[in-house]
Amino acid sequence: MNIYTRKTSWNSVPIVPMLDILTILLIFFIVHTEFKRQNQVLPLTLPQTQHLSGVRGDADSLLLEIDELGRIALGGKLISPEELPVALAELRRAHPDIKLQVSAAEGSSMGLFISIMDILTSTGIEIDQVPVRIDYRPGE
Repeated sequence: MNIYTRKTSWNSVPIVPMLDILTILLIFFIVHTEFKRQNQVLPLTLPQTQHLSGVRGDADSLLLEIDELGRIALGGKLISPEELPVALAELRRAHPDIKLQVSAAEGSSMGLFISIMDILTSTGIEIDQVPVRIDYRPGE
């Protein structure tokens, strides 16, 4: 009488469950990948810092750019400093929860930067909620 039956061992690798896991991982990485929009109009050299760090700005925020010549771009369109308050007010009216990000070139005017911050405040945008882009290079 044979009480114990010997189980046969499988010498092959189960491919179907592996393909299922790889498919799930592929979907996970596709969903969690950041798709950055390139909306920078002005070629800027950002100010560099070695000791001042911060957090990354939101990729979905609207970019307000200031270059060395005093040109201003809002959301990928060149705009004059005189038109900026009206454009920001219209933008705020159309999208009340819009996020803004300021990117000023290294050689841009501090006076222009301060006047833009003043315009942001006058249109009801909280300055402490507007990140300023810098080029952080630790240890150089």
